[in-house]
Order: sequence, then C-alpha cells, then structure tokens
Amino acid sequence: MTRTRALPQRRPLPLLTTGQIGELQADLADPVEYRKSGLSLNHVVGCPLECGYCVRHLYENFAMKTPRALMSDEAAVNALLTHRYFRPHVTPLQLFNKATDPMLPVVKQHTFNTLRLLDERGLTNHVLVITRWRVDEGDCAVFNTFRNIKLTVLVTHSNIQHPGIEPVDSQIAADSLRTLYANAQSYRTILYWRPIVPGLNDSDADMAYARDLAEHAHATVYTGLFFREEMAA
Repeated sequence: MTRTRALPQRRPLPLLTTGQIGELQADLADPVEYRKSGLSLNHVVGCPLECGYCVRHLYENFAMKTPRALMSDEAAVNALLTHRYFRPHVTPLQLFNKATDPMLPVVKQHTFNTLRLLDERGLTNHVLVITRWRVDEGDCAVFNTFRNIKLTVLVTHSNIQHPGIEPVDSQIAADSLRTLYANAQSYRTILYWRPIVPGLNDSDADMAYARDLAEHAHATVYTGLFFREEMAA
C-alpha cells in the first residue's frame, strides 16, 4: 500500500440518520451503483446548484440543497471494493456523479479523501470525477499527488444562457477547465459539453466557443439532454 501526501482537512459532512436514509429512494440510499460504464460511488447526497436538468429530479431529491453523507469515506470505499462487480485494476469507477457536485467546498474534502483511499491501495482503475464548479490550483496540486489511480476530471460546460435551465454561470466551468489543463501532471481533464439543446446552445457561435475552449482540454466529449417528465418545470 502506497502513501500519498496528507490532504487538507475540514470538518466532515454530518451523517444522515438511519431514519433519514430510510426516507431516500433505495437506489439513492445505496452508495454503489452498477452502470454499463462501470461502478459509481455516491455516498454524499445534496446539492445547491439547482441545474434544471439534474438527474436528482428522478430520485425525488432535488429539494435537498445541503450536502450530507450516507456514511464515512472509509465505509463507502469498503462497500465499493467488496461489491460483486468490482475488479481491482479493471473496473472503471465514477465518483459523486449522481447526487452532488464533487468540487463543492463542503464536498471536495470527501472527493480528495476517497481518491486517496483508492490510491493508497495501489489500485490502477480508471476513476472519473465530473464537476461544473470551481477548481483552483490547490485542488490541482491534490489531484497531482495520486500515483496509482488513472484519474480523469471532466468539466461540465453548456454555455446555456437560460437561468431557469442553467443557473450556474458557465464561465465558472470554463475557468476550472483552463486551470485543470494548465496544471495537469498525473491526471487528465476533459471538456464535457452538455447538454446540447437545439435552440439554446447549438448556434455557430456556441460551436466556435466550444472549439476554442477545447484547446484547454486533453479531449472533448458531448451529449444531448437526458430528459424525463420529472424534470419538467
């Protein structure tokens, strides 16, 4: 087992009580989710960003704005590593991609610690972290401390100007992408252009802007709008 540099710490998020967890939908209360693309670990629930197309609408959890933890990072990692579908060095992993943003100020300590716990086990699995929030040079320095996991940070950016759909200023994501790219050593960063919605962010100007922004990423991926009736305003 390898050791990474000690990470900056603040008080951990409060744990939800057993009763509060019992009120969540079962697939939100379970921290490990099997996906066709690998396993997703989500032991923090709650987000204040209010993105109109957030998948939390599907779990009847969109009203929970204050992040809370289902369990400790150590317990969550243990649940992941003992999952029937986990394979060391093989299974692709995703962290905090369903119920919060991993780079929120009160959440990112758990992001860093969970990555550290995986890295110190010598695991070389691919790990994806997806954010639309602020990433600074100090955060990049932490990402660069991991020596074993294959870490990729995807930055969600839409450039949608409708505040009811995209309340988060897309400039925040653009700045984070540039910072991540400029400081990348042991990780890679991807421009995650989503969602592309006809009439909202698919003009020639939008395309040109995305093309310029892609110069500050190791790769670009894009997707349309994942929409369900629960997301309707």
